[in-house]
Amino acid sequence: MHLPRSAAVGMAAVMLCGSLSGCSSLKELTSSSKPLLGGSSTSSPSAKPSAAATGKDAAAKKPERESGPLDTGTVTHRLKQGNFTVTLNYWTSDNAKLYTAESAKTLNVAAHIEDADSKHRVKVSTFQVTQDDGTARVDVTTDSGSFDITPPYPYNTVVTLPAATTGATTLTLTFRMDLLVETTPKSNSYYRSTALDTLTLPLITKGATQ
Repeated sequence: MHLPRSAAVGMAAVMLCGSLSGCSSLKELTSSSKPLLGGSSTSSPSAKPSAAATGKDAAAKKPERESGPLDTGTVTHRLKQGNFTVTLNYWTSDNAKLYTAESAKTLNVAAHIEDADSKHRVKVSTFQVTQDDGTARVDVTTDSGSFDITPPYPYNTVVTLPAATTGATTLTLTFRMDLLVETTPKSNSYYRSTALDTLTLPLITKGATQ
């Protein structure tokens, strides 16, 4: 008996369905895109970081102290004031790399005039230092008078800084020097010139590395 090709395929599918448990219909067998055989897949558990690795990561994330101008102990700034220059030398015997908000800080300041003759007298009328830690701003010192700084004479002073606000990360120091410059030699007539300078000192905070 010869069966049409379509009938033969249908009978073969029925016979296969009967031999497989879980095949509920011919449509399920012939149209499902899911594989008939195969086990369930399992995902491997994700690896957890070890305690040692976690410790290393925490250490790596500690904030680092930025370098400061007094890390080498001294720094020199030159301020152009018209036809002359004010040179300011700052130095300290402290280890500036260990400065914290609470630690004692003592700076030496020396100023002198460059690019000027000695015929025009120059005087310091005011030298002022202010400190700003980002939270509080204070006047550290104000030295008023008539201090001759005509070359080759310098102006020297020592500045002791007060404790900063707990948790402060930097100190910004502003230096103001009011100068009286003689207009013509021996005239005893003066004009004023103000020199401004700043130093920013980084501070060690809790957990920071040097």
